[in-house]
Amino acid sequence: MAKVYIQRNFNSASASYDAVASIQKKCATQLVGCLKKHFPTCHPDTILDLGTGTGYIPEILLYAFPESKFTLNDLSFNMLDKAKKKLPSKRVSYILGDMEVQDFDFHDLIISNLALQWVDDLYRTIRKFYEKSGFFAFSCLLDGTFSEWSKIFIDASLTTPIHRYPSRPALEHYIGSLEPSKYFCDVCAFDVVFSSAADFMRYLKALGANYSHQHITIADLKRIINMYRDKIKVTYKVFFCILSR
Repeated sequence: MAKVYIQRNFNSASASYDAVASIQKKCATQLVGCLKKHFPTCHPDTILDLGTGTGYIPEILLYAFPESKFTLNDLSFNMLDKAKKKLPSKRVSYILGDMEVQDFDFHDLIISNLALQWVDDLYRTIRKFYEKSGFFAFSCLLDGTFSEWSKIFIDASLTTPIHRYPSRPALEHYIGSLEPSKYFCDVCAFDVVFSSAADFMRYLKALGANYSHQHITIADLKRIINMYRDKIKVTYKVFFCILSR
């Protein structure tokens, strides 16, 4: 059921996404930079981008690997359609569907930027694509992301509407258990300031990232909006990881 809401939210956000996704663009650039710096022997003939969104990763990699063939995947039809219009290359093909259930071919490089936090079984998904690739590179949100927003709800004695994210120690332990021939992990924080609570809520909706396991009533949201009309800062905590077989 959660995937239905996630898909709906990203379909609705496809028109507004590029205007607000500055952190997502930064993370795409940083993930590719880590790949080129720490794995200079990675020269893939085939590349699969999971949860491509509107295509930030292939926008970079099409120039970095001018001979490679790309497959772009996303759960959202509208997001994938935006990517198609942005990347009219004969080297790019598209697969609409849920990455967890889709059966993909082996690719020299599989990469995913800020998408894995939406899967139902993160560790199973990491193993699946590690085993389907020569190099597997991904970024995902960590526990502690938007902690300032959570505190606002806790202080108001309300349930926090934040999506559940994995912890760094648990992720690093699991990555090590796969026994890759080489791997790189890093964590970065990105701060974003909003004019008010309402401004932040509009931002989440424009990103399509407004899904939560917890139901919050309209009355409670209005209460938060009325309580926090001044600037608020929120922090993204992002895990970057690259594995080679």
